[in-house]
Amino acid sequence: MHKDDLMTPIERAQALVKGESVDRMPISMLYGAPAHSLLGWTRRQEQENARSIADVQEKIYEVFGYDGVTAKYGLHGMGIAFGAKMSNPEHQQPAILEHPIKNIMDLSMLDLDRVTVKTDPTAKKAFEAVKILRDELGDEVKCGMGFTGAFTCASALVGAEQLLKALHKKPEQVHKLLDFTTQALLQLAEPFLKEGFGVSIADPVASGTILTKKMFHEFVVPYSQRFVEGCEAVKPGPICCHICGDTTKVLEEMVECGYKILSLDNLVDLSVAKEKVGDKVHLLGNIDPISIMHQGTPEQVKAKVEECCEKAWDSPKGYTICTGCDTAYGTPLENSLAFMEEARKCSKYPMKPENFK
Repeated sequence: MHKDDLMTPIERAQALVKGESVDRMPISMLYGAPAHSLLGWTRRQEQENARSIADVQEKIYEVFGYDGVTAKYGLHGMGIAFGAKMSNPEHQQPAILEHPIKNIMDLSMLDLDRVTVKTDPTAKKAFEAVKILRDELGDEVKCGMGFTGAFTCASALVGAEQLLKALHKKPEQVHKLLDFTTQALLQLAEPFLKEGFGVSIADPVASGTILTKKMFHEFVVPYSQRFVEGCEAVKPGPICCHICGDTTKVLEEMVECGYKILSLDNLVDLSVAKEKVGDKVHLLGNIDPISIMHQGTPEQVKAKVEECCEKAWDSPKGYTICTGCDTAYGTPLENSLAFMEEARKCSKYPMKPENFK
């Protein structure tokens, strides 16, 4: 348990379910890109094996004490499973240099046997990592798995440019591809769910900044619905979704997908989100990870935490303070510590405006 808390995340969650008082409300912070730095490692060292992935998550929990640890499939996981050529930077996030599928008209290489927790290298490491985390931290904090949405997985296979062009010129092929990535994701998620781990989704290429409302409804909603329904059939429970960029125009569609928690980018006004969908889903967010967390001062971070809480603390289905997207590599540690310090103050139970002053 973190030194600044009176309860473990598990104790807190159990008390909230029973309607009992807690020390504070849950806090989330997306802290992926710089996490290996907490151990003085490179990103390559973090991703070496399941043990190293778990070690980094345990260090995050030790330093910050927020309410969850997780392994992740990553934005390029499905591309890697099918042989994508990747960059391998020392500290920054990798990028796909060559996508597996050169022409979306030829999807013959797609094979569900290549995307299982035994055959998919990324999923295999993640599955082993969350089991390590459960064994070593499971009595204190929830351990989960972060998957990547069907649309973003499709992008990892054919490339974003080809995928977006095909939405207009070859929509039937896009649907075939999305049908596959959805099946593959459900196949990957099932073992995690059966082991009792919760899952979440990140689908950044499905951004409202990139897709029109009509495109989102056609190419994202039905496949997200299938994923959520498939997961709930194995293990009922709320699924959180994060989509980068300004999703204001598709907030109702994100709810239609079946997600019960929406993680919002800083481009979304929390007041607007609360008004549009706060009575339907739990809101999560949304401190700017660049201009505030990375480039700002601890005082600016604290002020923005207060501002977000003021906007969304009374959202009907609940609100959790969080960063608007992943923390960038190179973000000053003192800023992330300031986020947690202020978040603890603002989230003191019961959450109310007096906490934000």
